Amino acid sequence: MFQKLLQLLPIAFLSITGCDSTSDAIHCETVMDCPQGYYCSVSSNTCLRGYPSYDVIQPDGSTDSGPDTGPDGSSDGGLDAGPLPDGQVVQPDGSVSFCSFVPPPGEFTPVMECRWNSPTSFPLSDDVVMTPVVANLTDDNGDGLVDTRDIPDIAFVSYDRNVGCCNVPGILRVVSGQCGADGHLVEHFSIDSPNLDNSAGLAIGDLDGDGLPDIVAMTRTSGTVAYDNQGNVKWTSIHPNGNDIYTSAQPSIDDLDFDGIAEVIIGRIVLDGITGELKWRGLYGVGNNAFLGPMSLAADIDLDGRKEVIAGNTVYRADGKHMWTFNYPSASSPCQSGTHPCDGYAAVANFDSDPYAEIVIVRSGDLWILEHTGEELVHIPIPWDNCAYNEGGPPTVADFDGDGRPEIGVAGADFYVVFDLDCCDSLPGCTGVPSGATECEGPGIRWSVPNNDCSSRVTGSSVFDFDGDGAAEVVYNDETNFRIFSGVDGTILFEEPNLSHTRLEYPIIVDVDNDGNAEIVFIENNTDAASPNHGIEVWGDSSDRWVPTRRIWNQHMYNITNINEDGTLPSKFVTPNWLKYNNFRQNMPDYNVFAAPDLQVEITGYDKTNCNSSVDIITEVCNRGDLRVGQGTTVGYWDLTSDTPITCDATTMTSMTLEPGDCETIICTFSAPPLSPARLNILACVDNDLPSCLTGGANNECIEDNNSNTFDEEGCSGPIG
Repeated sequence: MFQKLLQLLPIAFLSITGCDSTSDAIHCETVMDCPQGYYCSVSSNTCLRGYPSYDVIQPDGSTDSGPDTGPDGSSDGGLDAGPLPDGQVVQPDGSVSFCSFVPPPGEFTPVMECRWNSPTSFPLSDDVVMTPVVANLTDDNGDGLVDTRDIPDIAFVSYDRNVGCCNVPGILRVVSGQCGADGHLVEHFSIDSPNLDNSAGLAIGDLDGDGLPDIVAMTRTSGTVAYDNQGNVKWTSIHPNGNDIYTSAQPSIDDLDFDGIAEVIIGRIVLDGITGELKWRGLYGVGNNAFLGPMSLAADIDLDGRKEVIAGNTVYRADGKHMWTFNYPSASSPCQSGTHPCDGYAAVANFDSDPYAEIVIVRSGDLWILEHTGEELVHIPIPWDNCAYNEGGPPTVADFDGDGRPEIGVAGADFYVVFDLDCCDSLPGCTGVPSGATECEGPGIRWSVPNNDCSSRVTGSSVFDFDGDGAAEVVYNDETNFRIFSGVDGTILFEEPNLSHTRLEYPIIVDVDNDGNAEIVFIENNTDAASPNHGIEVWGDSSDRWVPTRRIWNQHMYNITNINEDGTLPSKFVTPNWLKYNNFRQNMPDYNVFAAPDLQVEITGYDKTNCNSSVDIITEVCNRGDLRVGQGTTVGYWDLTSDTPITCDATTMTSMTLEPGDCETIICTFSAPPLSPARLNILACVDNDLPSCLTGGANNECIEDNNSNTFDEEGCSGPIG
């Protein structure tokens, strides 16, 4: 679906490089040393007029010749390669394989895989009303590194619902994404000081360039705090405060000036990632809607090599200088007659034929799409029924209907709405439906379904293409239900009662246990302390048929290219999201979505040291496919001599995630083995069911009939005498 969208863009726009005339040979270390309209050449350290090149997907699926590494030769996190057609996957040696699994159409059976609702530390703080985040924070495999070979972790803020729903003290918690034996997520650490805003967001990213991810949280009523990956406080800041913050603020992490050091962005406030000191404070847009905020994001919307900060209806330069503010027809009146302006929640995507980003804003019951220069592209009201207010939640962008073009999902007070520019017969007013557009519900609206959110009216949502058919499904939770909608027409695919008093939270979709399959992570809160319906839930497919995705969702303003999968920040050469994926708050891998594992096993020999009491069957399990397999893959054994199963002295399963090409040695101690002249003739089977070893596996592989191996040799010698 990404290639369909990019076919709409003229080739000339896909590689943007200006002329190389210099600006009087101005020396530069970063783009921030150059005038507007220039970029910093890393080869000459001078300011050149024009724009740097970005790697983008061409209509034929290839990529251009832009740089794949940063100035220091380091990797940018593997985000330059686009999805290949027909299930092809490029191997490290440059070869192409075809190991794929396509989920059967029409099968959608989510099940709860794990939960967190009974903490041992701070046990009364067991409710959650914020968006959790996921990243690798701990060294789970003991190799001394924190990387994607470890189990991802879930970070969130919990609180005691009996103290109150809102603006109450919150506790930072980090739990493993892998389910414990009792069906609950295992806690790594919990921190109650300083007090956090219970409904504010978290952001994860490497703040200081040391290769380890850090956690940013919002302290209660005002201020910011940063923790390292073990929960130690790195710094605190008094910012944001006053009119720069409302409540439920959502921080984001980005490298605005590409110096390898992060900035923390909260509305119109930008902090130094290492020290927490204030770098700048904007004077215009903040990023509020209803009574919650702020939230803002960074993106190079004009492709000049500089990231901008988009806060509500204002775009700031990376150094804080004001670029433009869009003036709404009605003034940015205070939210609910309060003291904070309602200037909206923003996202970025591409909705026209040029390569620049458009800004999507939801504000006071309206959807706005603006050009990167601030001109209005479209304005569509959000449907409204009987709630007192209808401000609208943060926008989600994806190809909802599989037509190769982006749509926008917004949760209002009374309806969840998918906006589609194909349903506009005129812009910017969007006053009618084009002739013949029978699938449109109304001007600018593809479909809407009733929801229940008169309380906050600004809940978020996410999307994911669970079966890889090109049309993304909507994942959403209102005050009463967790639901998954068809992106095409809003049909309810799944519904589960799930209570929340709602703030800005939304479910996230991520490979939370490193098994190669997507899971949904969402929250619950309940006034009834005896009810189990509070905390965190993790849901997956009953047969793990959902396509794979990344192991990270690091912040509320997540858009894939904003963060590397290991939690480090991307280099300046990473293609902007809207030129590659063109989505916002949707997760997907940077490889073919149908990539699959291929598990194989080989008995490499027998250790007969302890004959005649036992024999060790030495087995090697390998993943010869193109997608990782989570730890815990079982290996079974069958005695072909007696035609009976073998019971090993200990459970035989893999102890680590097997990436493509990885192998692990498994040993089965076989007690009372056959004695000579009987043969030691054994079949080993990985993942599938014995004795056929052809079906029943927990993993969907590209080849299911190559999971066994036999080894035949003389049995143990009989007793002497």
